[in-house]
Amino acid sequence: MKKLYIILFIILNTIMNGSAQELTGQLKDSISEEPIADVLIKIDDTEIHTHTDAQGKFVIQNLNEATYDVSFSKFGYESFTRTVTIIKDQSTIIDTRMIVKSISLPTVSVAAERSVSAASSKHLSAIDFENRPKNSAQDMLRLVPGLFIAQHAGGGKAEQIFIRGFDCDHGTDVASYVDGIPVNMVSHGHGQGYMDLHFLIPETVGEMDVFKGPYSPKYGNFATGAAVSFSTKDTLENNLIKLEQTFIPEIGNVSVPRVLAMFKAPFNSENVKTYLAADILNNRGYFDAPQDFTRVNLFSKTIFQLNDHSSLKLSLSTFSSSWNASGQIPDREVLAGRLSRFGSIDDSEGGNTSRTNFNLSYVQRTSNGEFETQMYSFKYRFRLFSNFTFYLEDPINGDEIEQDDNRSVQGLNTRYSFFHKLGNMNNKLTVGLSYRADDIQNDLWHTIDRTRLESKALANVLENNSAVYLNETFRFSDYFRIETGVRYDYFVFDVADQLPTDSLHTNYSGTNYQSGINPKLNFIFTPNDKLQIFINSGRGFHSNDARSVVQDKSNHTLPVADAAEIGTVMTLSKRLVLSTAFWWMDMSNELVYVGDDGTTESKGPSRRSGIDISARYQLSKNLLADADLNISRGRFIEKQFGKELSQDFYIPLAPTLTSSGGLTYTGKFFESSVRYRHIFDRPANEDNSIIAKGYTLLDLSCAYKFRKAKFSLSVENLLNIEWNEAQFATESRLKNEMESVEELHYTPGAPLCLKIGIVLAL
Repeated sequence: MKKLYIILFIILNTIMNGSAQELTGQLKDSISEEPIADVLIKIDDTEIHTHTDAQGKFVIQNLNEATYDVSFSKFGYESFTRTVTIIKDQSTIIDTRMIVKSISLPTVSVAAERSVSAASSKHLSAIDFENRPKNSAQDMLRLVPGLFIAQHAGGGKAEQIFIRGFDCDHGTDVASYVDGIPVNMVSHGHGQGYMDLHFLIPETVGEMDVFKGPYSPKYGNFATGAAVSFSTKDTLENNLIKLEQTFIPEIGNVSVPRVLAMFKAPFNSENVKTYLAADILNNRGYFDAPQDFTRVNLFSKTIFQLNDHSSLKLSLSTFSSSWNASGQIPDREVLAGRLSRFGSIDDSEGGNTSRTNFNLSYVQRTSNGEFETQMYSFKYRFRLFSNFTFYLEDPINGDEIEQDDNRSVQGLNTRYSFFHKLGNMNNKLTVGLSYRADDIQNDLWHTIDRTRLESKALANVLENNSAVYLNETFRFSDYFRIETGVRYDYFVFDVADQLPTDSLHTNYSGTNYQSGINPKLNFIFTPNDKLQIFINSGRGFHSNDARSVVQDKSNHTLPVADAAEIGTVMTLSKRLVLSTAFWWMDMSNELVYVGDDGTTESKGPSRRSGIDISARYQLSKNLLADADLNISRGRFIEKQFGKELSQDFYIPLAPTLTSSGGLTYTGKFFESSVRYRHIFDRPANEDNSIIAKGYTLLDLSCAYKFRKAKFSLSVENLLNIEWNEAQFATESRLKNEMESVEELHYTPGAPLCLKIGIVLAL
């Protein structure tokens, strides 16, 4: 028996000693310091290999005592090889940073793909938009190739968004999130999916992920054209103060002051880190009637490092703004010389809005994955005065309306991602749950000079959205993987009509329920470090306004978008990277919000297709050229009741061709860029009889670093062209007109603007 114990001890000791001889480590991004998942680690001249987990960690066990060449590679990063020596009874550790391919200068980098499933998807870090002129987070969206925005209500209202053949209005087909909190508003007083990002201070943003198309199961409602996820910085490197002033020479002494302060809390410790940010903006504007746009933002974020594997994040923010607006003006009045381009028909337009957010999230990293749960809540208030048609409906008092939205929202997001083995494949599974509840009061009033005349709509809305999603990554080899997923959403719409029932108004209180299943399937092929091929398909949806859902249950509650694309990312040389994506999308029903009626109009099914092309060329060590071209075609494919169209039926304001690009110089102390953005003429109405005019803008920016200060100068609309920022085909009637006229109405774009700024690091 004693001999048996000795033998067992020897065997056990041998096993334990063998397992102790291992190679471990962690890989992080050299810029963001974020862990990099899915890096291939391979021991040269052997079949031994593995991949990093969600924490960027890896382990190779049972290695013999020897010296090995170990290679590290991931698409979008510079590959490298390390020589390591394995010593008996010891673990050898490699903790290092991977560098984004040199084709990308930091200031405008095509950031390495982070497990995305489309050539058109991008990950951007703070350094990507550090030197871009911006007054709001909405301006950061211009970094997305093919995405254009337009403001048409005094600066305070959410911008109009255009992407991939969509006029997304204020967000109907672009889902947006900030630290996991949804930005889009369901059943909003001014439009379904209303997406106001003005509560987000741009300088607090650490990362931005963009996903074009409905190919990710993580994103549900409104993620048809695209989804955008902002992540705020966890900590600050330095305290800073930023001062900016804008001058408009054409108008005279008009300025837009902006003050930003960001400070680390004095009680910070190794395990508790807090920072605060405050942003104040006041903008008179360039219109004849002063805009008086005032915005105040406050934000705080605290990170509690509980241990090496878990953390707690708490963020609080509040935002308020008020503004006046000149609205859209009729082209006929400007052409006749009766109205200046910066004038107005009704200068009582404008409004105010506020939002207060609470966000708490817990992250636990396991040996092979990550668990995250989040609770959020926000209170939101919105009031907007608009006059689209002037005196069309009411020739005495005019057609001004007041739209009110007052809501509280609570939500929960939970996600667990982990790596697991399936045969010889090292797969990754993500399981997610989400819940959102909106308690809304919507008002619509007929007004004159912001004085209420009569109520046109008054309703209490309760809308709940529960969802579960799965995403599995099958890695068949180092060169080929499949991502498949599915998302299930369940909606409850409950509307209580508060207006009295009479001959002029039918009560439309009621409840409706709807669910939808949306599958995704993506193929990613990486034959070498110079080529990546994507084939993606998926179904997305955007919900209808609850009031329309219960008022007319024949309406499409959850119109779906079936889409597919094939794309490539190619490194054609050491200096040139080219990305392409061919895509198409069928929408089951186009929904258009009728603001002056508080309802949704069904336009029927549509079809879109197009191509996205992006090129990045490193001209020299410090000089980068980039260009993006986006071509799309969008049409209604049948009328409302299934009748075939006899002619092309255009999707109003859908972009047909957009392009952007420029040159960027980055030196040790001096940075500069010159950039263009172009949008081609496009149909403003369904028969293409009215054209929304295109434009090409040229912008210049430069910055000089001196010790702890950074001085900046930017010129927007460098050539001082006349351009229309927002355009609509609208039927209107002026007070002195007997008949209405349907024609182009627009908000003029800004003339040449000079902006100077200074950032002080404290």
